[in-house]
Amino acid sequence: MPFFENLNGMGTEQGKRTRPWRLVALGAIGWGLFTAVVLHIISSRNPVYDTLSSYTVTDRGDGMLAASVLSLAIGSLAVLGALHAAGVPMSRTTRLLLALWSLGLAAAAVFPASYPEAPDPVSGEIHLYACLVAFLSLPGAAISLLESLRGRPERAAVVTAIRLSAVAFGLFAISFVFVRLSEAGVEPFREISDAFPIGVTQRLLLLADVVLLLTLLRVATRLESAFDGRREFGGVAVQAGHPAGVQEHHVVVRGEVAGPFDQRGGHLAGVHGIEHDALGAAEKP
Repeated sequence: MPFFENLNGMGTEQGKRTRPWRLVALGAIGWGLFTAVVLHIISSRNPVYDTLSSYTVTDRGDGMLAASVLSLAIGSLAVLGALHAAGVPMSRTTRLLLALWSLGLAAAAVFPASYPEAPDPVSGEIHLYACLVAFLSLPGAAISLLESLRGRPERAAVVTAIRLSAVAFGLFAISFVFVRLSEAGVEPFREISDAFPIGVTQRLLLLADVVLLLTLLRVATRLESAFDGRREFGGVAVQAGHPAGVQEHHVVVRGEVAGPFDQRGGHLAGVHGIEHDALGAAEKP
């Protein structure tokens, strides 16, 4: 039957709206990670005990850290664009926090940390607080998105990524405090900071945040497909001779009128049965 033939072919054109954003996001994030890896290879810095910020002062690879972080910031904005293009419900808080994450990364790249080899206290303070804002904003944005994902299978992956980021942030915060206490001359913490290297915990935090970013990008892709599936189903139903008002009055999923996004299960309208709503508005000839 034509109706079921069209239904079987449904979804082949899904993902077009987010595709440019996804390509930019993956390209920028991938390039940022690649640049960081190359910098670690060519620099004489110790990745275990030296923070990423210290790579602004290095014997080889000058400027590569800023390029890497800026690339990650661009990719993060593209993730925000993908979520918007997919029609994912986002509050102002979610949008603001994702923007702050990107702006924090950009500010950290433009204003490097201050070190004895290249002292700049003002730039160092801006860098410190920009990093703090960035690392707090991304998981906050993901948390604020959870309510919109209630009942969706993608929510579990976002929760897992948030937990991973939170654990990594906690480890980094502890190691940061230990280093500061060690620098202040508190003797017991010198050995503790050596056993709890800040370089490792900071890199774990960055990787956890990248995983969270990619998880949000995956959410945008999957939800766009879900939304497109509902729209295409409405078009298929009309082509098959069903009334034009099928989406508004006649499609009932599990006994309830299906909206553009069934948050409790995200089921495609019609998969679990189509019934005529006796209370729906009558179709005009």
